Amino acid sequence: MPASSLAGAQVQLNGPGLLRLLSLSSSLCPIGAFAYSQGLETAVERGWVTSELALAEWISGLGAHGLALLDLPLLVRAHAAWRAGDADRALAIAERVHANREARELLEQERQLGSALASVLANLGVAAARPLCGNPRASYVVSYALGAVHFGIDPDVAALGYAFAWAEQQANAAARLIPLGHMATQRVLSEVLDQVPTWVERASGLPDVEIGSSTPGLAMSGAWHEAQYTRLFRS
Repeated sequence: MPASSLAGAQVQLNGPGLLRLLSLSSSLCPIGAFAYSQGLETAVERGWVTSELALAEWISGLGAHGLALLDLPLLVRAHAAWRAGDADRALAIAERVHANREARELLEQERQLGSALASVLANLGVAAARPLCGNPRASYVVSYALGAVHFGIDPDVAALGYAFAWAEQQANAAARLIPLGHMATQRVLSEVLDQVPTWVERASGLPDVEIGSSTPGLAMSGAWHEAQYTRLFRS
């Protein structure tokens, strides 16, 4: 599907491909994503995110200025690398993801989730995932792209699934931290998901020289979380 047709379009995906996308993106995927808040815990602790409105602004801001400009364009490039059988190129993309993580805990999260997802994929018979298991060069972005290639999921569709998984995890973390009721959480998630096709469209057409997030609030909250007195999450 051309990038320009993503916003407002109906994504066509066959039954098996859709099920595999849901499996990769599911919060039940055993990679431990529930243990991370990606800086949100500190944002709540410092009073930046204390309401439904503030949460929607936080997630939307990170999506537009972080995910759309870093994770998703690199996911698309990693997808192309795996599809070409170029593992070295995929690992180089993983290193670029690592270099752009704003704090130690965010980098550790990227590595740990990447290694865990690689283990899941290897267990499902994805041979290319085995070298990434327990590998400090592993990246969640790159492992997700590998899964998408193996299961025949197009890059733009994979980016939609990745963005959904990220947004859902942020909303679930907020429900425990603020705390936020289930209905409010679903309202926020619904509002954010309306923006996801625009993020993917932007990411799909982003030149290499423009890849890079601009999220100073995430950088600060990610760093401060390391010394936060009480914590529920690992990031």
